[in-house]
Amino acid sequence: MGFLKYILRNVSRNKLRSLLTALSVGICLAMMTVLYGFITLNDALIPELAAANRMIVMSRDGFTSSIPITVLDHVKRLDGVQSVVPLTWYLGVYRDEKMPSFAQLATDPKELLKVWFEFRLDPDQLQAWQDDRTGCIVDRRNAARYDWNVGDSIRLKGNNYSVDLELTVRGIYDGPEFINDLYFHWEYLDQELRSRNDPKAGTASILFVRAKSEKVMDQLCEQVDQRYENSDHPTLTQSHQAFAQMFTKFAGNLQVYIRNIGLAVVFSLTLVAGNAMAMSMRERTTEIALLKAIGFSRGLVLIMVLGESMAISLLGGVFGVGTGRVVWSTVHYFWPTFVPMDFIAPVVLVSGVAVAAGVGLVSGILPAVRASRLSVIDGLRRVV
Repeated sequence: MGFLKYILRNVSRNKLRSLLTALSVGICLAMMTVLYGFITLNDALIPELAAANRMIVMSRDGFTSSIPITVLDHVKRLDGVQSVVPLTWYLGVYRDEKMPSFAQLATDPKELLKVWFEFRLDPDQLQAWQDDRTGCIVDRRNAARYDWNVGDSIRLKGNNYSVDLELTVRGIYDGPEFINDLYFHWEYLDQELRSRNDPKAGTASILFVRAKSEKVMDQLCEQVDQRYENSDHPTLTQSHQAFAQMFTKFAGNLQVYIRNIGLAVVFSLTLVAGNAMAMSMRERTTEIALLKAIGFSRGLVLIMVLGESMAISLLGGVFGVGTGRVVWSTVHYFWPTFVPMDFIAPVVLVSGVAVAAGVGLVSGILPAVRASRLSVIDGLRRVV
């Protein structure tokens, strides 16, 4: 216990230097915690998505292209399909926001809850939404954030569409944590587009399909894509989890960049921490000589210096990982579109603390070895 107190006293000997070193470690690890949280987010979603037996039909040309709504009628008649619902990304701007802070999706209110069976919505509110062409439903988290109540009006300014929308909140639903969306009538948007002769009328961004069982999903995907393979609007049909994994593939190079940046950051932190420890040991040369003179062995001096180095780095690491976690939760609360889940894989948090410990260990090795090898005579000759 006395030895531990001595190490902690040395950590606080030069408070400013220790604080700056710990902050260097902490700020860098906070950034890495958030970045690695993003690239591991899909891993947490895949098991939940796989259990729902959902598929997605989209244009083979990518997300910027739409598919004719007539595709829905064909898909709905296929054996093995339980229900189908269109989804169109509206991307409108609410009030004076510079960019959309929550997703707005045009859909079929009579079919949505058959596909997204996890949603919980009061039956009276569901009926009111279905009966009101300009009605919408919002998730409970966004309702609390924007202080929306049933009956409130929401005006959305068109961004990717040429029409503005006047919506009325008809229901507040509870859904999975990664769903933070507003849903309104697809027919409302389509009629507004048709009145302006907009070429996007009669189309949907994607179709969400719920299959009767997992066994028929591969066959259904093939049937849909074969039907439209030689048409003007070829489709790409895949399971919901495969759709989510596609984003991971798109970000494949980004993951490599993040890992390379992480290695560079760890290397830089090691140099910074090593320089701080070297300065500390030079200032305490006489003290180390006295410790050895009164019986401290080389091994004990080595452990003492390494313990001090690791203590500073671990303090910074815990602070950094904790800060990164708070930043993640804050972004999730204010911008759930970008961070759909308030979840960071425990392995990311544990790895951050482990990296901090590793930085402390590696950065302290050279100063610790030099201190352990210092002779009593050479140390006492120096005046600090």
